[in-house]
Amino acid sequence: MVPSAAAAERVSATLADRYAAHLTRLEVVNGPPGDVVPRIRQRVGGAPLGFVAIDEVAALEALSHGADEVMVWSAADEPAIHGFFDRTQLRASLRRGQERSRAAMVHSEKLSALGTLVAGVAHEINNPLMALQLSIEACLSNASSSAPRADSQELLREMLAASSAIASVVRDLRVFARADEDGDDAELLDGNDVVEQALRLVGREINMVAHVERDYCQALPRVVVPLGRLIQVLVNVLINAAHAINDVQREAHRVRVTTRADAEYVAISISDTGPGIASEVLSHIFDPFFTTKRSGLGTGLGLSISRSLMRDLGGDLIVESVHGFGATFILLLPLPDHKAMQKACLKKHDATVRQPLNERYSVLVVDEDERILKAYVRMLSGSCDVLTARDGQEVIDQLCSGSTPDALVTELSLPELDGKQLFEWLRRERPQLAARTVFVTAEITREAHRSFLTENARVALVKPVSANELWDALTAIVRPRACSPPGA
Repeated sequence: MVPSAAAAERVSATLADRYAAHLTRLEVVNGPPGDVVPRIRQRVGGAPLGFVAIDEVAALEALSHGADEVMVWSAADEPAIHGFFDRTQLRASLRRGQERSRAAMVHSEKLSALGTLVAGVAHEINNPLMALQLSIEACLSNASSSAPRADSQELLREMLAASSAIASVVRDLRVFARADEDGDDAELLDGNDVVEQALRLVGREINMVAHVERDYCQALPRVVVPLGRLIQVLVNVLINAAHAINDVQREAHRVRVTTRADAEYVAISISDTGPGIASEVLSHIFDPFFTTKRSGLGTGLGLSISRSLMRDLGGDLIVESVHGFGATFILLLPLPDHKAMQKACLKKHDATVRQPLNERYSVLVVDEDERILKAYVRMLSGSCDVLTARDGQEVIDQLCSGSTPDALVTELSLPELDGKQLFEWLRRERPQLAARTVFVTAEITREAHRSFLTENARVALVKPVSANELWDALTAIVRPRACSPPGA
């Protein structure tokens, strides 16, 4: 509970003595409720938050900024205070229930859109996969030939490009599919890049029915928002555009994506040449469960959830349409203030700045997949002494037998003893190695894994991992002993 500064002395003395059994925490804080409540809410998360205010104006301000319940201290007596505690607990419980329901709806709508994307994503993966397979076969044919082939390096470059394309599609899909959380970190993003990421996901869906036109502002200011949420809104609007285009016959269809900015917002507009939206329908399209789509094409929640997500980000989603001539949806994203920009820049700097590796050392790599272990060995053995293990128990056995690796690279999901259990053992028995552990996982969407990595991991990588990513991770955790990357 957070009283205002003016009531601090009376609140502190009275509540702490009389109502200690009801209080989770009592804090006396200074500042206007509009600043105080969001700051405390960010720290305490979903815990009940009551605010004791000096007057009605401060009470209303506290409610509007996230307090579960408020009380004006000048009007307080013992029954009123008991009621205040009860209402705070009840409203916090109701709020948490609403948040869980909303999160479930958001994720359900996301899964519905994911079903639409599956065929297109398969196409986006199968094309580079086919190029990769054919290139590998050509390399094998070259290797079996006695005459050297001048195009071998070119084939290898094409194979790397194809595998990178597959990794890019998987990465985009993972961003879209992961569960939404209130704690999703805001990132410093280029709106044009995010639009391209969304277009890669829905490209097949749109390219089959329309031509995509891009009109990007090349000097677009960056925004600070959670990438997953922005991708979800963009994907939803783009899929809606593709569905709308299917409802009308024209000689040629187009979807036009435009980015612009003014002094307050970055605007991303998506226009289609569908049938447009009738005026009597326009005022209802953001209502929950309202839809004009054919049966099986939507739940009626997509636009409602998308607008809600945009408003959570401090922006909005608006629509313009002339019936018979298409529709335009405009995503408004607020320009970040100096504090948000500084925080995002520092986070990005911390994630990318690494010290050079310069001395040979030993690495223990852990994965149940023999192919991954062989790949680790091939990449690291030129500069490091590499040990391998298939699960956490094998790691413990090696360490207990006298092995002393300088760093550990381990898959989080392992048979027998998994990465989390191994880490707990390391913290007890080998704390130095625990501090030099790099986690690798392909299942970042799993809540249990995300929570564990957030709380414990100094460095975590998501498969597929490139050589540079792995070297950067090793650089970040090994000081001062280190090794040089291949070719350095």
